[in-house]
Amino acid sequence: MDKKNSNLEKQRTAAIGFIRVQSGVEKIEFLKDGFNSGSGIWSISVNTIVDGKKYEEILNEDGLDGGDPLPDGNTGTAKPVEVIYSNGRREILK
Repeated sequence: MDKKNSNLEKQRTAAIGFIRVQSGVEKIEFLKDGFNSGSGIWSISVNTIVDGKKYEEILNEDGLDGGDPLPDGNTGTAKPVEVIYSNGRREILK
C-alpha cells in the first residue's frame, strides 16, 4: 500500500470515528493530506457541517482531536454523511 492510499484510509477512519461520537454531522471535507506530528500522531484539518453550521476541526485516526467548539451530543450521527477526501473523491458514509 502506498503512502497516498494509506493517508486516504486514515482520512476515512477519522471520519468514521468522528461520526460515531458527534451528533448532527452532515458533511466532512478534508482540506489537505494529513501528517504525523513530532509526537508521531497523525492528524488532519477538516471543514465539517454539523446541524447546518460550519466548523473547522482537527481529526486524528480516533476521531476528534481539536478545533471549534461543537454542539453537545455524544450520540453519534445516524443519518448518511457526505465525505470529501483530500484527493476530491466523495463518499456517503452510513
